[in-house]
Amino acid sequence: MQHLPAEESVKEQADAIGTEAVSCYDLNITAVQPVAGETDCWTVFAQEGVFRLYLKEQMEYTLTLLQVWEYLQAQGFSRLAALQMTRDGDIAVNMNDKLAFLIEALEGRPGELALQSDSVELGRCLAELHVLSQGIQPLLVDPSDPSVLAEPSLARQREDLELFYTMARHRLYPTGFDRLFVDLYEAAARLADQTLEWLAESPFDQLEEEPCWTGLLLGSCRGRSFKVDDEGTLRVPCIRAIKWGLCVRDLAGLLDDLGVYTNWSPAAASRVLDAYSCVRHLHPEEKELMYWLGIFPTGIWEISCDYYKGRRRQEDPGAAEALRQEWQKTVNRMQYWHLLLGDELGYENRC
Repeated sequence: MQHLPAEESVKEQADAIGTEAVSCYDLNITAVQPVAGETDCWTVFAQEGVFRLYLKEQMEYTLTLLQVWEYLQAQGFSRLAALQMTRDGDIAVNMNDKLAFLIEALEGRPGELALQSDSVELGRCLAELHVLSQGIQPLLVDPSDPSVLAEPSLARQREDLELFYTMARHRLYPTGFDRLFVDLYEAAARLADQTLEWLAESPFDQLEEEPCWTGLLLGSCRGRSFKVDDEGTLRVPCIRAIKWGLCVRDLAGLLDDLGVYTNWSPAAASRVLDAYSCVRHLHPEEKELMYWLGIFPTGIWEISCDYYKGRRRQEDPGAAEALRQEWQKTVNRMQYWHLLLGDELGYENRC
């Protein structure tokens, strides 16, 4: 078996992995190479094709993830990289006290949200995943586990914003970040309160109990997380985590990312929304939830949390500029969501 150039210790690992893989999979393996930037993934070259071999220490969680993967394949979700079975028909095998599994290595270019064809394909892909995953929930270890649920509490984010405001106001020598945060706090808090008031008055809890409105969530919908082949078909290279929740959380995240990459174009978002809706019907309550999630100032919370609770040095001159830029995004985001859904839902423009 030949190897691509690598350090001697890596070659030894590759040898061991290749030998194990040959004994477990019905493949004629010719080379094994570590994937750059990954500590648990190897590229396996074989006469039958190119594959990715993953080695995971979290055996129970990984096995559940692979059961979900297998279920999606059986349901016909062909966009997902194919999971390769062992000679014995298993979805995984033990290698050096780790759980190993093999998938096809997808060819093609990285997806680009700024490209209309890619973003529309991603909208369809997301809808297909949500529809085909609706029977998965019984496979999850515990769907109420925080590691499975989709998002930190918006109420907690709102509480943090108030805490940061108190810290900024009472600092003996306020920084530029403190002063800017105090200036924009009232507007950010108003946005957060509007969302929380709607959630308190809406049938939100009931929505989460409706099987047709929940599904497996991709989480990050950045275009470059996907591959697009020569025919323009968008595919998903890997499921990295199990997140279960309301499907519109995923869709709202995709549309928000799309806004960033298209200079907040409602027309681009509308095309993606239409592509999604052609596969999975959206109820009015779901559109309302998307709107309120869309205008919630999570970006302001993230930057402020990093500043007041995180690792950013408080004398960092770039902190205030990052906050200023995020506030401009928040203003753009409000206009974007209003033009996309606000008019349709009868909400006034809060920009």
